[in-house]
Order: sequence, then structure tokens, then C-alpha cells
Amino acid sequence: MELSEFLDHVPPEPDWLVPGLLERQDRMILTGPEGGGKSTLLRQMAIQLASGIHPFGGPELRPLRVLLYDLENTSRQIHRKISPLHTATEGRYKGGMFIAVRSEGLDLSEGDGQILEAEVAAAKPDLLITGPAYKMVAGDPTEEGPARLVASWLDKIRTKYGCAVFLEAHSPHASNGGKRPIRPYGASLWLRWPEFGLHIGENGQLQHWRGQRDERDWPAVLMRGGKWPWTPVTRERDLLWARIVDYCTQLMERPSVRELAKLTSTSVGSVQRAIDEHRNEWDALEGTGP
Repeated sequence: MELSEFLDHVPPEPDWLVPGLLERQDRMILTGPEGGGKSTLLRQMAIQLASGIHPFGGPELRPLRVLLYDLENTSRQIHRKISPLHTATEGRYKGGMFIAVRSEGLDLSEGDGQILEAEVAAAKPDLLITGPAYKMVAGDPTEEGPARLVASWLDKIRTKYGCAVFLEAHSPHASNGGKRPIRPYGASLWLRWPEFGLHIGENGQLQHWRGQRDERDWPAVLMRGGKWPWTPVTRERDLLWARIVDYCTQLMERPSVRELAKLTSTSVGSVQRAIDEHRNEWDALEGTGP
């Protein structure tokens, strides 16, 4: 398509599913440690979005159609996790969330792509949530070939059906006594594939392990408990601490307090107080990196 024709026919405005946060056909990979709460957050977001509830405290939304395709848990396990989330909607859920359970996983290299696509075709979701990534294909998950096959199927589905995709992935274990990485376990393709790569720590810190392709309203830190399992943090000092951690991760070192004050556009005193409140975590940031 010639440039002028392209500019005339392709609308520049985002096709929002969640204004400011999620656009149709977006891709997000969420990583985290085992038992760290990433599956809980994805289930929570699934039922909130299907109920027209903004997951991070924004205004009400048009309820989305959501397909949760679980490749790790049993139906009974999911029932126990989803039931209290359904109760937390306080009657706002009216339908539109679909659950498929295949705890043995998929093998997209052996024809299971048609099974996945059939579920998507039946549910017609605005958002597909699935994973973990390593349970979608047989073979070595660190090799590019299997990862490329999974990415190809997910790209085909999001393009054909117009849905966004959230993919869960584990983060690698630490090696040689170092700090545990926050990127996805497996092939390097996963570092390049999504629009948004996020890691949720056990303390609720949300860190970006890849640069965002667009600016979006992802929160910096969540806290456990309350009406929902995860709730956005709004206290200024906690938000500043989250930004400090993010800069340390990006720079792969701990800058000085004065340098952090410049990076965060705050005072030296504010940075120091945030560090003092998180002294043990600050000490653990030595040698931080993705």
C-alpha cells in the first residue's frame, strides 16, 4: 500500500479495550517467581475486565469478552481461585468470561494449535489470557524454534480474531549466586515479541523488563489484600520507591542518592527517606539487572 493510501485508510487513534492501558491486539508477557502471584493477578484482571471494572482503579469500562485458557491448574483449583473473585464483583459480572482448562498443556507443534484456535473462535474474546509459555509446545523452551512456533500461533490468533494476548511466563532461576532475572525463561525471542514485558515481584513491585512500545498506565506497585488479591498502591513514597527500583534495574547498578534524585525529579531527602523505609530491599539491589 502506497504511503498516502496507507495514511488515508489506517486510523491513527488507538482501538482501546481499556483506555490508556490496553489496545486491541496488544501483547503482554507477565513474569514472576513461582507462587509470586502472577496467575492470581491475571485471573483477577480477567474477571474485572469481564465485569467492566478497571483493574487499577480507573473509570468503569465496557465489559470485555475474556478467554482464560489455563495450562497449569486443574478445574477444581481454578474454581477455588475464581469463586471469591466472582463474589468480589458484587453482581457486576453478567457474563462474558470463558474458561478453558488443559492442565496437561498444549503442543502447538503437533496440531494443538487448532484446538486453541477453536476455543478462541467459540469465545470470540477481546482478550486471551494463557500460559505458562513453556507448556505450549514440546521441545527445549530455550531454543528459538519452539518459541517462534508459539509466537506465530498467538500472532495468527490475535490478528485473525482481533484480541489482545496476555501470556504468563516464569522467570529464570538465579545462577552463580546472582540475583534472579526478571525476564521470561526461555528463548531470547520473548524479549522482543510483546509490546509490554512486566515482572511482578513477591512484594508487588511491577517492573518493565523491556521498553514499552507505547506509554501506558501500568501501575508501579501493587499491594496484597483488600477487596481484591492485588490493589494498586497510591502512597507517594511507595511509588517513588518503585521508580527507584525500576531505574536500578534498567541501569544494572545502584546510582547514588543524588543521581536518583535527578532521575526521579525529586529531592535528595525524598529519595533518602524512601530508601530508609526499604533498607533491606535497597541493600539487595546491588548488582540488579534483567
